[in-house]
Amino acid sequence: MKIDERRCIGCRACSAISSSISVSEDSDVRSITFHPHDESMTERLIEACPAGAISPGLKAESFTLTFRMRRCSTCGEPFATEREIEHVAAHISQMQGFQMSWLDLCPECRRDGQRRSHALPCIRTRGRR
Repeated sequence: MKIDERRCIGCRACSAISSSISVSEDSDVRSITFHPHDESMTERLIEACPAGAISPGLKAESFTLTFRMRRCSTCGEPFATEREIEHVAAHISQMQGFQMSWLDLCPECRRDGQRRSHALPCIRTRGRR
């Protein structure tokens, strides 16, 4: 398997399929290490990669890619790589009604915001009784 370092977004989809791919994170960086693996996995890895960064080919040695993390604008926790957010933004920017500011929120804070926005009309309606 070959990895196109310019296309890889650091999303970890490949690591969910192959135990020969390991991920480590600290508050600012996600590192993904690709170890030599059984080539029979390559087709599944190619299908799983949303950025098209994986292609067939042999890579004899391990190598690591590092990615800068994005922090949630509400809670401050790192939740995705910068490249991952850029990839998503490019694909959903045309969606009608999507608020790009949601890309600055971690999944937990997005859920909290959505719960609050859905709860507010209920609270207002109940208060009118």
